[in-house]
Parts: sequence; structure tokens; C-alpha cells
Amino acid sequence: MASALGIAAPASAQEAQVTAFVNVNVVPMDSERVLAGQTVVIEGETIVAVGPTADVAVPAGAEVIDGNGMFLAPGLADMHMHLSMDPSPDFMRLFLAAGTTTIRNLNTLPEHQIWQADVLQGKRIGPTIYNSGPVIVGPPDVTIVWMFWALVIGGFLGVGLLLWLALWLARRLAGDRIGARKLRKRLLPGAVIVLALGVIVIWSKVIPINAFTSSQFPVAYVPDTVERAQAEVLRQAAAGYDLIKIYDYLDRDLYLAALSAARSQGIYAIGHIDHGFENAFAAGLRESAHVDEFIDDHLLEPMSTRDFKPVEFDMERIPESVAKIAAFDIMVVSNMTTDENTLLFLEAGPDYFRRPEYAVIRPSTIDEWLGSRMVNWQPTKAWRRQDVRPFLMELTKALHAAGVPLLTGTDVSVDGSLPSHIHDDLALLVEAGLSPFEALKAATANAGISVNRMGSPDVFGEVAVGQRADLILLEASPLEDISATRQRTGLMTRGHWYTQAELDALVAELVATY
Repeated sequence: MASALGIAAPASAQEAQVTAFVNVNVVPMDSERVLAGQTVVIEGETIVAVGPTADVAVPAGAEVIDGNGMFLAPGLADMHMHLSMDPSPDFMRLFLAAGTTTIRNLNTLPEHQIWQADVLQGKRIGPTIYNSGPVIVGPPDVTIVWMFWALVIGGFLGVGLLLWLALWLARRLAGDRIGARKLRKRLLPGAVIVLALGVIVIWSKVIPINAFTSSQFPVAYVPDTVERAQAEVLRQAAAGYDLIKIYDYLDRDLYLAALSAARSQGIYAIGHIDHGFENAFAAGLRESAHVDEFIDDHLLEPMSTRDFKPVEFDMERIPESVAKIAAFDIMVVSNMTTDENTLLFLEAGPDYFRRPEYAVIRPSTIDEWLGSRMVNWQPTKAWRRQDVRPFLMELTKALHAAGVPLLTGTDVSVDGSLPSHIHDDLALLVEAGLSPFEALKAATANAGISVNRMGSPDVFGEVAVGQRADLILLEASPLEDISATRQRTGLMTRGHWYTQAELDALVAELVATY
């Protein structure tokens, strides 16, 4: 699918386009080093040669990109984001323009599987996508349950009333006139019987609550029995999703049952931590979707989401918790940029979304962001900076020191989160105590490890022979200063090269449609 700008979608693998980066400094990410004066050859979607420019011949007919002493590093991976933020598949251009060549979409709509296939087949411009199925979640608000009950009981009463009206009309037409008093005597016990049937149906869960919630939350599945929770895990695996995501609000037995089903079937499970991290990891959770999922296990008192009382952490508990987490051999997505961004927009107010970086977002989305959290979470901004932020920094540092592999994520579509905030996540990891190399590894090589744990044979995240050709060309070394990832000359995704100017033009083309 070609852009209106004349920029073609990636060529298919069968065409085996050949590209060579010459005179480039390679940041291979297999260890903390830079290989100076290199030539990197890509054939189709795969790196086929890496070596000193004097030793590596450029194939005839190859597209040659003069590195001119710049730095070639693996493309970045956003391992927690949501394509549901925007209805257009061209929204994916924002990730490429930010240097992101791999995204993991955690809550999938049916069209996202089509977008995934289109990118793989070279029909659409975008990063490589890994999709979870619809998030498995409990009802976030008891009002939803009451609405479901009212709908079921109201339905039964409505059917009962229609039957009685049909009977009344039949008798009227037959000439059998029924008095109002006699009719009431017949209707009352009938209504009681129908109401009882409705209650029995709700109590026995014959009608699944997801039949009601799926229309309101198409990216979510709400199970109401252990059997349905387990069946949904198996259904998602059979439907070809790359992993499952477990979310909040599930009763303990449903939460653990879904994870147990995933573990027994070898299905990779990522998600939120409920009912204690030890229970979650023991049941089969392989990856935490946020560092802040460990907040509850370190609070001196439970956090209130109603009055937003200040929180206080037991910081001395961190070493013991981290030792237990490390023993489970799980991975953790940082997503600290989400917490940071929430804090910043609460402190700045509505003007925060008038910053230039938000010009790439639909005005209707900005309008939505100006409500909800912007208003409701205002009381939290003081203790977010004073208490939550220091806790997350200390915990992240301890997780890394204990050898827990970290990943990067933006959590797009949370209010105010942008694809470009992947660079903020990298900066926050460095602020937490990681070296630039260790932070960059979270966004590159560790992402490849996570995808392999998911069961995919894909090889990416390093600049080496046999790796997928997902690359960014930088003006300076990111191992010296992590902010160098923001200064890109261009990007290669699955072997197709775009200059940064071309990527920016693609984004501008999308924004012009808003």
C-alpha cells in the first residue's frame, strides 16, 4: 500500500532487496561495545554480513547508505502499547517515526490481526506487531454488574408480559372477556415466577456477563466462571494470538484459573498483578506489564482509589520482594514513562497537551484526555512525586541489580502517552541507575528474548548476522548518552529503509486527515 507521498510500503521478502550501510559505527548490543568503521549488508529482511568496511564487499546493485561515521543500533521495541488508541492503521507511523520497529499490542481488536499480517506481507507501512488477545478482566465497576442483572431480569419480565398480553388478546378475540381483577390475579404470580427465573439464570450464570460487556468493551473478555476464564485462554491461543493479557478486577479463583490454563498449555501470559505477586507468578504469569504493579505489595496501608489518601511505602521490604521476584525468572516492562507522564500533566494542567509533541494526536483524543484522569487524579500529584516516584526508581534499580530482565513500554493509549515516550522510558531507566547500554538493552536485545519466550522464532534486537533487519541510524553513540536515540537520521524496518524526513512526512500526511 503506497502512501500519498509516493513512499512505498515495504517490499516483500521474495523480492530480496539488498541494502548496505557503509562506514558506520555499529552498536551490536551483544555486549557494551562499538564496532567502528563497519559495513552491514541486509538481504531482504535479514542481516547477512557485518564487518570492517575494508573486508566486506558491497553486493552489486545494492542500495548503499553512507553511514559517514554515524552509529547503527537495533530498532527500539515498545513492549506495552495499545493500537486501540486510534482507529487508523496509519497511526503505526508514529512508532516508526520515533525509532520503534517492534510493538506489542496488549488488547487486540479483530482488525489488528489484519494489520499485523499486512505488515508481515509488505502491504502496509508499520513496525512488526505482536498481538495479545482481548484482555481478560473482571467488571471494573459494580454498576456494570447491576446493569447486566437489570437487563436479564427486565428481559424475562418483558417476555413474560408479552406472553400474558398475547393470552389476553387471544381470549378477547375469542369473546372471553377477562376482568381487571382476575387479570391482576393471573399476572402477579406469573410475574413472580418470571422474576424468579431471571434470578435463577443470573445466579447460575447460564447467560455469561461477557455477552453484555463485549459490546461496551470490545478489547476485553469478562469471565464469570472458572471454566469460562480457562476456555477464553484456550480460545485466544487457537485464534492465533501471540500471548494473553490478564488484567485487574478478577476474583481470585478466576485470576489464578486463567493463569493456570495458560501455564498448562504453554501460553505466554503478561499482565497486571492481583492477589499478590507470588501467587500470580506461581500460577503462570510470565511477565509484569508495569514496574508499578508491585506497588500494592509494598504499601503500609492499602491505596484508596476513592479519596486518594497519601500513600506510604515500606522501602525496607524491597530487597526481600526483589529476591522473590528474581527467583521466578520473569520479565518486567518498565512503563515508568506512564507514571512520569501522568505526574507531569497533573502538575502542568491542560496546557500540557498543547505542547508541540501532542500535535500528532487527534483533537478528539486530546479532548478525552482533558477529562477523566486530568480531573479526577488531581489530589494525587503531591504524593506521586514525593512517594511513588522515589519508590519506582528504587524498585527498578533493585530489580535490575537482581538480574530481572527489564523491557521498555509506553502504554499508549493511557491519557497523554505517546509513541515518542519510548525515549522517556529509556531516560528514566538511566535515572534509576542503569547504564545507557543496560537501558538500551531493555529496548532491544531483551525484547527479542521476551518474544522468544512467547514462542516466536523471530530473531531481533541485535546488529548481527541472522538478525531481523530492524535498525536505527543515530548521529551519536547511545552508549555515551541515551538521549542519542532521539537524534535519528533514519530507520530500517524488516529490511526497508526510511530517512527520518520520510517518516516525518508520513506522520504529517496522517495528521492532515484529522
